[in-house]
Amino acid sequence: MTAPQEDAEDLPEAGTSAPAAADATDGADELPPSYEPVHRPTPLAAPERAEAEPASRRRGSTLLIVLAVLVVVALVKTFVVQTFGIPSGSMEDTLLEGDRVAVTMYDADDVDRGDIVVFTDPDNWLTVTEPTGLRGFVQDALIVLHLLPEDSGHHLIKRVIGVAGDRIVADGGGSLTINGVEVHEPYLKSGRSASDVAFDVTVPDGYVWVMGDNRANSADSRFHQDDANGGFVPLDDVVGVAKVVLWPLSRLETLDDGGAFDAVPDAAMSTTAGTGP
Repeated sequence: MTAPQEDAEDLPEAGTSAPAAADATDGADELPPSYEPVHRPTPLAAPERAEAEPASRRRGSTLLIVLAVLVVVALVKTFVVQTFGIPSGSMEDTLLEGDRVAVTMYDADDVDRGDIVVFTDPDNWLTVTEPTGLRGFVQDALIVLHLLPEDSGHHLIKRVIGVAGDRIVADGGGSLTINGVEVHEPYLKSGRSASDVAFDVTVPDGYVWVMGDNRANSADSRFHQDDANGGFVPLDDVVGVAKVVLWPLSRLETLDDGGAFDAVPDAAMSTTAGTGP
């Protein structure tokens, strides 16, 4: 068997000697001082710095997001007292069940005819059932954040029809007058009249008269005239005025009365205002 041949390039030819290692060294010494190696190893610390910078930016972005959320919450608590969910269809089609509205800070001097107000149950108008499960958890969380009052289940939302001094008369056939002027309400649920219930009342000082926009499905002031307050809601029980539908986003809109009460004179100016029953 013949032994494997070694590569001729690895062995010096007979009669010659291998180049001295010093020759290579001498050649390197003869290169210009400005010569730089074609490849330099990358410093080991560079990858660490490259990763540390994005991490720092991420921490900064997270901090900005947290600050932005805190600012939004502060603004909400400053300019909007709370948000309220609509539990029934008594305000259709203006407000639908499941809508969520923003309620502005309450000032008794700012409440006027046509305003949609949130108020505490004045005289057992409601039968309250506390929510459980996920709904109860969400309600508790909103209460902790002060975005919902502790007695949120004891609130109603209706439209103000009359303020102190107003005489409101319904003939039971669909006509409604305030201080002698007939009112036409564009926000009423389609097919509903102003009131199928007849009444004649004058609003006392410190109270308002409220009705739902879905008059056929609203247990409002008309149906509580035998209560201690005569169906009137004390201004002290008013939490605030609903100004905006916040949720769902597809229904995002501001709330108004469509000019329904523009022609109604103040009670002091009316020549037909009476004392009511």
